[in-house]
Parts: sequence; structure tokens; C-alpha cells
Amino acid sequence: MPGKKEVRDALEKWIELLQNTPDVSQQFVGYKKTFLLTFPDLKYSVHMVFDGTGKARLVDGTVANPDMSLTVDSGLFTSISSGETDPMEAFMNGQLKPKGNMADLQKLEVFMDLFET
Repeated sequence: MPGKKEVRDALEKWIELLQNTPDVSQQFVGYKKTFLLTFPDLKYSVHMVFDGTGKARLVDGTVANPDMSLTVDSGLFTSISSGETDPMEAFMNGQLKPKGNMADLQKLEVFMDLFET
């Protein structure tokens, strides 16, 4: 089972993608949302704060009233992040538990597909 470090490392790659890929960053200009990720197997939560400039930052811990959230096992999350598991298949099998506006959640798909092979 991956630990907090592996989960955090995968999320840091999302931040790097925003910082280093203008096409991706541009998609998030004007996007001011908070995305909470909860990993129950690790008893760990982290939220991603999109600031509207095409950038985001990670903050450990939970947040009240996030715009959207995802509850997922750490092993599945790192498997999706590495391209080993198809995120759509995991969603269809009920392994991903998203909450929030579907259009906002779909915008985050760019991160789930980051390492897709």
C-alpha cells in the first residue's frame, strides 16, 4: 500500500503539469475551486486550491465545503496516476467516489490522464 509520500508525490506532478504546460495551465485560468482528496486507507486528506490564474497549490488536511471532492483508496489513486489503471473504468466500478459539479470534476480529467499509456 502506498503511503502519504507516494500520494503527495503523485499530486505534486499535477501541480508541475499546471506550472510547466501552458496549454493545460490556460484551461484553468478563471478556475477558482477547491478540490478535496480523501484517502480513507491512510486517514489522509489533502486539498488542491486553484487560484484562477492557471496555477494551484496543495494543502495538507481537510477543508470545509470544498467545491468538489474525491474519496479513493491510495493504491488505486497511485495506480491511476502511473497509468496502470484506467480512471473511467475505476469510476464505472464505483471505486472513485466524486462529489461536486460534474463539469468542474471533468475539467480535472487532464490530471487523471497524465500518465495514461
